[in-house]
Amino acid sequence: MRRAFVVLVLTLLTSVPGWAQAPRRVVSLNLCLDQLALRLAAPGQLVGVSHLARDARLSVLAGQARSITAVRAGVESILDLRPDLVIFDSAAHVGIKALVSRAGVPILEVPWAATLEQAEALIERMAAALDRREVGRALIDDMRSQRDALAWRGPPKATAAILQANGGTTGRGSLMDELLRLAGYRNLAAELDIPAYGRWSLEAVLAGQPDLLVLDAEANLDPARATEFVDHAALRIMAGQARVVSVPMRYSLCAGPENFHAVRLLSEARP
Repeated sequence: MRRAFVVLVLTLLTSVPGWAQAPRRVVSLNLCLDQLALRLAAPGQLVGVSHLARDARLSVLAGQARSITAVRAGVESILDLRPDLVIFDSAAHVGIKALVSRAGVPILEVPWAATLEQAEALIERMAAALDRREVGRALIDDMRSQRDALAWRGPPKATAAILQANGGTTGRGSLMDELLRLAGYRNLAAELDIPAYGRWSLEAVLAGQPDLLVLDAEANLDPARATEFVDHAALRIMAGQARVVSVPMRYSLCAGPENFHAVRLLSEARP
C-alpha cells in the first residue's frame, strides 16, 4: 500500500507542466508584467511582449522590448509563438486565458502591483515561475537598497501637486502618492481626499498653494485640449512661485525598479 501511494505521488508530481524544468518560451501580455519579465528572464526565454512594451513614452525598457516579438491579446498570436508559459494580469483577458489553457499551455495569473511592497511580491512570484529565483532576489535586494538610500527621514518637507491631462491627478493610495511620501512630500490630492486616480479643479490646485508642481513635460509637448489644464495661464503664474519638476509617466506608471528614478527627480526638486 505504501509503495503504491509513493508511486501515485511521483506520478502526479511529474505530470505537472513546468515542474521538471524552467519554461523556455514565455509570453507576457501586460505592460507592467512585460517590464518585470524583461528584467527577470534568461536570454531567449521571453519570446513575446505586449505592443505597449515598445512604446518609449510608457516603457523604460522599450529598446530591449523591440528585440522581442510584439503580441496582441489574441489566442492565435499567442499560440503562434509556441509558448510553454503565458503570463497574464489576473484581472484581464478572462476569455483568452480560458482558450490558452484549453490549448494545453500553462498560464500564470498575477495581480496588479500598486505599491513597492506589492512589486516585490510580484517579482518573487514571476522569478519562481521563470526558475530565476536568484535574479529575482537580487532585483528585490537592489530595490530595498535604493529605497533605504533615498527615503526621506522626518516629517514631510513640502506639498506637491501632480498635474495630468484632463484635470487628472493621483491621490491617496496611488503609487505616486507613495513615491511622493518617500521623497519627503505631502500629496495635495491625497490631503483633499481625492482617490488614487481622480480629478480635481484648477481652483483646488491654486487654493492648495503647492510648493511643487509635478507633471510629465514629454506628454505636453504637443498642444491638445487634453493638456489645456496643465498649460493654463494661472498655473504658469504659479509655476513662477512654486518649483516645477517633470517626471515622465514611464517612471511611475508601473510599480518596480524604475520608480526610484522618479524619487530621485522629486528629491532633487525638494526645497
